[in-house]
Amino acid sequence: MGTPDGRFWNRYTETLPRAQQREYQWQLLRRQLRYAYDHSPYYRRRFDDAGANPQQFTSLTDYFERTPLLKKEDIIEEQAKAPPHGSFLAVHPDEIVRLYVSPGPIVWSFTAEGYRRYCEAFAKGVYLCGARRSDVVDVTPNYAWVPAGTFMDDGYRRLGAAVLPGGVGLSDFHVEVMKLAKVTVIHAFTTFLAQLGEVVKHKGYDPQRDLTVRLGIIGGEIRSEAARRALGEPFGGIQIREQYGTAEVGIIANECEFGAGMHLSDDHVVEVIDPVTGNHVDEGASGELVVSDIWQQAMPIIRYRTGDLTEGLNLEPCPCGRTAPRMKRIIGRVSDIPRIKGMFVVPRNVQNVLDRYPELGRFQLFVDRPARQDELTIRIVLKQPVDQDMLERRLVAELRDAIRLTAAVEFVDSQELPEGMPLIDDRRKVD
Repeated sequence: MGTPDGRFWNRYTETLPRAQQREYQWQLLRRQLRYAYDHSPYYRRRFDDAGANPQQFTSLTDYFERTPLLKKEDIIEEQAKAPPHGSFLAVHPDEIVRLYVSPGPIVWSFTAEGYRRYCEAFAKGVYLCGARRSDVVDVTPNYAWVPAGTFMDDGYRRLGAAVLPGGVGLSDFHVEVMKLAKVTVIHAFTTFLAQLGEVVKHKGYDPQRDLTVRLGIIGGEIRSEAARRALGEPFGGIQIREQYGTAEVGIIANECEFGAGMHLSDDHVVEVIDPVTGNHVDEGASGELVVSDIWQQAMPIIRYRTGDLTEGLNLEPCPCGRTAPRMKRIIGRVSDIPRIKGMFVVPRNVQNVLDRYPELGRFQLFVDRPARQDELTIRIVLKQPVDQDMLERRLVAELRDAIRLTAAVEFVDSQELPEGMPLIDDRRKVD
């Protein structure tokens, strides 16, 4: 994949004319399609059912027209039939060196080479964002179960940076460590970086005197442009760069110093489709992101519908010299699996908890952002009198285990949540 040369991770692939870049990606993707067809029973069945054989594909047009789309629900359903992988696995189980479990539940498995590629794609992405080997990085996402913390950690170390494995929570201690260890880069979900900024202000720190942070790299959540601009202020007006990715395929897009969107990774083939028809939108138009990874060995992910809506692609030349289109911001979700605090919340997992209690009826996920942090309230119809305080405490704990987030619980009567109400009421405002 190349060696950093001061400006580019791989100057050749990052600056290819767009037509040549697409041909380069197609050659890698064609190899991956054939690999998946030959080694993964799931993809063999999917292609056969569609009457398609990727061995016969000769262009990206064939891929777009003949490759079935894959949804998160498909993965959940397939793995539930035969845990842990369903029929996705394309290698012998002995070749697996890393497993993760994300909400669904979904198991993600990696071979040594697949994991190396996954981490290197991340390293290349944060290099594009401005991270360098001289940096000290506070990695704040979760290190437990899900991919985020560990693959970021390995990616930054592959870059040559020094890593503090901060993980989630303990915002006061994060800020103390930033001062103590002279952290220069913070990698965080948007709302947690905002929370750290509030701690800096509360402590009365002078960012020029007390801190050495120069760059914040964010991702994972819907946010307004005004909120983004405010993120760097408590740290002395540091640069804020954005990434976009998913657990399924890793980091897909990264923002350079010139902004105006995030450059698409050349480790993925990205499409933008109409979420209703499944057809490609006009070039540059808004739609749902569909992604194929071209390196994964254990569990190839091909034509994956992310469920995320982008404003579209910026096709204008970028002053940084990279030729990949820049993906504009994420503006929402198309499915009923919302992303809250950077995590997908699967309604079925909520239902599984509530099914344990015959006194509970239908429910609704109410999402809001009254300040800078997502807040999830689960409204639940109470069908008969109970000790509400005790039941609320139990549900908060059980739901936290099921969805990996702490949600408030609100009991309502059936008139407040009548039949036909939407399962998700998302009040987050994106300006």
